[in-house]
Amino acid sequence: MSSTKIHNVRFYTSEPRAIRCMALQPDTKKLAVSRVDASIEIWNITNLWFIEKTIAPESENFSIESLKWFNNRLFSVGLHGLLIEYDLYKLAVRNRSTVTGEAAFCLDIHSSKSQIAIGTEQGYLNIFTIEEDGVCFEKFLDKQEGRIMCLKYDTSGEFIVSGSIDAIRIWNVESGHAIHKMTTGRSEANKPTIVWCLEVTSDFTIISGDSRGKLTFWDGKIGAQLESYQSHQADILSVVLSEDENSLCCAGVDPNIINYAKVSVKGDTQKWVKSTQKHIHDHDVNALIFCNNKLYSGGADSYLAGSCHAPKTVLKMPPILQGPCVHLATEARCLMLRYSKHVEVWTLGRSENTDSNYRGLITLKEEPKKLLVLQRVIKDYDGDEEKLGVLFSCISNNGKWIIFSTSLGVRLFQLDYVEEKPSLLKVDDLENKEVPCVNATFTPSNSQFITAPNTGGLFVYDIKYDRVSISQTLESLDLSDTVTFLTVSACGKYLVAADPCSNIVVWVRKNEKWNSHCKLPKYQYPPTAMAIHPNTACLVVAYSDNSIVEYDIKKRAFSTFSRRLQKFFFTQWKLRTYPFRNITFDPRVDNIVILHDDGNIIIIDKDKEASCKNAKKPKIDKTRAIENEGDKVSDKSFRVVKKEKHLVHLQWLEDDEMVAVEVNPLSIMEQLPPAFVQNKFGRK
Repeated sequence: MSSTKIHNVRFYTSEPRAIRCMALQPDTKKLAVSRVDASIEIWNITNLWFIEKTIAPESENFSIESLKWFNNRLFSVGLHGLLIEYDLYKLAVRNRSTVTGEAAFCLDIHSSKSQIAIGTEQGYLNIFTIEEDGVCFEKFLDKQEGRIMCLKYDTSGEFIVSGSIDAIRIWNVESGHAIHKMTTGRSEANKPTIVWCLEVTSDFTIISGDSRGKLTFWDGKIGAQLESYQSHQADILSVVLSEDENSLCCAGVDPNIINYAKVSVKGDTQKWVKSTQKHIHDHDVNALIFCNNKLYSGGADSYLAGSCHAPKTVLKMPPILQGPCVHLATEARCLMLRYSKHVEVWTLGRSENTDSNYRGLITLKEEPKKLLVLQRVIKDYDGDEEKLGVLFSCISNNGKWIIFSTSLGVRLFQLDYVEEKPSLLKVDDLENKEVPCVNATFTPSNSQFITAPNTGGLFVYDIKYDRVSISQTLESLDLSDTVTFLTVSACGKYLVAADPCSNIVVWVRKNEKWNSHCKLPKYQYPPTAMAIHPNTACLVVAYSDNSIVEYDIKKRAFSTFSRRLQKFFFTQWKLRTYPFRNITFDPRVDNIVILHDDGNIIIIDKDKEASCKNAKKPKIDKTRAIENEGDKVSDKSFRVVKKEKHLVHLQWLEDDEMVAVEVNPLSIMEQLPPAFVQNKFGRK
């Protein structure tokens, strides 16, 4: 690859949106992560983790205090006093049900009985029954004094354990009465103890974490305390049991994650003892989840972390929005940055002329400039202004058109930038503007744009003489889920759409209409990045196991490079810990493919992948090779360039210029609240 100039964009300051709670769907390995802005991210953790879908925050659903799965249905409760069910295809609220007792802090679901239990501010424990088309209120149990902060079903579903201020109660679901009340005690006479979290084992042992930092074990059959440990120096906010119930972890305001293991003492007697301690987060840990012996944790620092003990590994995912959250208008040299509740448009800087052999920082003769901030504001029931969450946004190559979608629908704006004064004009007569879209893209000629509404299918809009109208509707039965990728080739001839089920469909433009062209073979893992080469019209797709394929759209077949790559695929390459975020190409050289993950840029030179029989097998640590029937393919075709974390977007601009958008981890840390102060050896 020839030398290039790189615009290092570091003014994209990602917001540290704290993780509020998490829920795991164990069958599909989907992890629902709720953040403090009431957005929900659906992470696919089958292989490498990546955000598969995002449910943007809405004005009515402004709080999420607890999340739970029932089969493939997702439910939540919050301070608004509503039980919310989500439509994971439309990425929106499906049903709302009012809860008795004002604000709701917790819920639990017993899957075999199809029951939901919800604890509220006024001490009511609501029971709902899950039906095919929604939920039905069944009853509420006896009202207790004080709010219910946490609750948990036992394995049989006959009893519910609830935690509140100074007490833990065991409820009989059928009778609706509390059969046991266990008091926690206080560390100070005037300071109540709040039970923040609960777990219940199959033998009806209750495990509680409270505001004193104590982890307590109770016998649920007789309502008596078994053991108590001063586990933490501050509130324990989360407790989680492993799948085999032989291990548990707890953490909270004191962010140390402490593991307890069940051991046998004196014959059949079993006891919980402290095992290991992990320091992964520096701020409050609000949620813990076990999956396949790996512990997932998240809290106030916004990072989703995964750790295991044997071997000891830790992986942390930054609070970056689901891609693409950056769009580049190559002709206008503008950059669109999407945030949780607003969008920014910037102009890129211009540099001084330099010699082609120069290496180093280049002086700018024109600094980047923020053109506008776009957001949708509505008034809530109290008359206060509130910003809506952004589902998707996109900008045309000439920088003239902007698509902006929220839960209330799509908005199209015309942007003019004259004499350094931007002006924004809304297109009022846009068809189907009430239907939110989950993805969109412009054609390179800026004469059309395609949107993916959350109701399914694709809308094709024509732009003629500044007038916009729908020219075609594309229906594809091959797409069975939400459209997560939508792109048009540089020649404007091919349109590609993909969903999380690994369905990738291609349309071709003939006689001014888009027609179905082909469908790629379905892979076992979903795609995480895809792009079409501007010169060869070959589609390059990266999957969540870091497999890379190249598909020749014209020939409707995998390219020779792709077949050789799969045949001699390097095992070590699949062991990379971060998925690919984006793919771009050097338009000057057809054989170069550029990919990147969170901190590395990977350059693939397809011309260097030819086999060589006489090559020596190099060391694995330096240059690896794989033998197959006398042939060898060296991974010299792969070049890895380490980049500072976190690399959000990398794309070719023009000629010899690229744009790299980064988020500095320090900028995230600077926005966090103060951490819990702990005295440690040698420092304070």
